[in-house]
Amino acid sequence: MAEEIRRRFSLDKVEVDPVIKNRIMSADGDEHVGDWNGENIEDLVKELDRIEERVDANYNNLPHNSNLPEDLRDQVEKDYPIWACDQQGMCLTGEHADKVVSIEKVRRHYDKKHGGVAAFQEKLRLEREQMIADLNRNNK
Repeated sequence: MAEEIRRRFSLDKVEVDPVIKNRIMSADGDEHVGDWNGENIEDLVKELDRIEERVDANYNNLPHNSNLPEDLRDQVEKDYPIWACDQQGMCLTGEHADKVVSIEKVRRHYDKKHGGVAAFQEKLRLEREQMIADLNRNNK
């Protein structure tokens, strides 16, 4: 018998096929060029090396971005930059995605440079507020 079709709402939990979650796409997003299961960052490095021999991969949308801890997302992952992390806490980093470092090393970088990740995020928030205030002042 056919599976019951029911209305789905935007807040309903969606089950995504794990095979789809593992996909590495081409830079233009048109082609499925490889796979990574999120377990070991060295496997991702090898897969990206294999892919790059014939096509550019989409580094901005690598699989398993949920492995990146919440405190290192958004501003931090763009500032450092962090391209992907595995389940053991090792991350593919660097401007050219050519370094593998631990999450702890990323946090130590922010501890040393800014007094911690939260302090870095607060600095960015204050800079943004100041920029908005300056723009508002100049528009008067």
